[in-house]
Order: sequence, then C-alpha cells, then structure tokens
Amino acid sequence: MDDVMRIIEAVLFSTDRPMRVGEIAGIAGIRAEDVSRAMKKLIKEYESRNGAIEIVRIGNKYVMQLKDEYVNYGYAVGKKEISDELLKTLAIIAYYQPIAKSKLREMLGYKVYAHVEELKKRGFVYGKKSNRTEILRTTKKFNEYFGISDPKDIKKFFERAGGENGE
Repeated sequence: MDDVMRIIEAVLFSTDRPMRVGEIAGIAGIRAEDVSRAMKKLIKEYESRNGAIEIVRIGNKYVMQLKDEYVNYGYAVGKKEISDELLKTLAIIAYYQPIAKSKLREMLGYKVYAHVEELKKRGFVYGKKSNRTEILRTTKKFNEYFGISDPKDIKKFFERAGGENGE
C-alpha cells in the first residue's frame, strides 16, 4: 500500500491538472480500487503532516496543491501562466457570472474582446448568444484549475483571496 501511495504522490506532484483515480491507475498499471484505497490513506497522511501541501478532491478528480494560507508564497516564485490583466478579466467574469460581454466591456473597456477570446481558447470561459451580446460563465476547467470543488463556492474563493477588488 505504501508503494501505491508513493506512486500516486509522484503522479499528483508531476501533473499540472486534477486527475481521476482511473487515470492514475492507468499510468501506474495498478487497479483503480487499490489507487482509491491508497488515495484515502495518502490524504489522511498529508492532513496529519500539518504541512503546506494538501491533496484535495475536486469533483471526481484529485489534485496536490498548496493550502490557502501558503498560496501567496508559491505565487511569489511560481511561473505565471496567466497575465495579471487576463486574470483580472477572468476574475470579474467568475465573480459576476452570468455576465453579459457588453457589461464586461463597460467595466474594463474594449480589451475584453481579446481577453474573452483568449479565455475561451484556454477553456476557462464559455458564452451563449443573447440578443446582441454574449452571456459569459466559467467552465469546469476553471474550477479545477483554481481548486474550487463546488461552483457555488466561487464568491467565497474570492473573499478568501482578498475580496472582489483584491483588497
């Protein structure tokens, strides 16, 4: 069981996305049931360590991540995958969703058109036509990327991170 736990740990540490038990089992050549049992034990082990890293379940996937109180230290040295300007647009969409693209343009200016296209390309947002505008929402990928297990918790996520305006 310990060996399976270390394999899971290696996979979760190395991946850049949340993973299903079945995916981990396929990579490791281990039965899904064994991975599932070992995952539960590994989560408890990380909880008992009381360290900066945790393994959490997001929907039916698992991810290794920094605990909320240590995220700022990771951001200080980590590689930025999303520019601050693009991240601001994404945060506003997430916080106010569903939000009309026209309302977003009023808030941020014409640059939002390029931002929305980039965010769609990355799979973080989607839109549905509504009259002459588009209604924007975040995707499941957004929740997984930011470690939000329940879409209803998006506003709480921003409040923990310092409020909608970063205050």
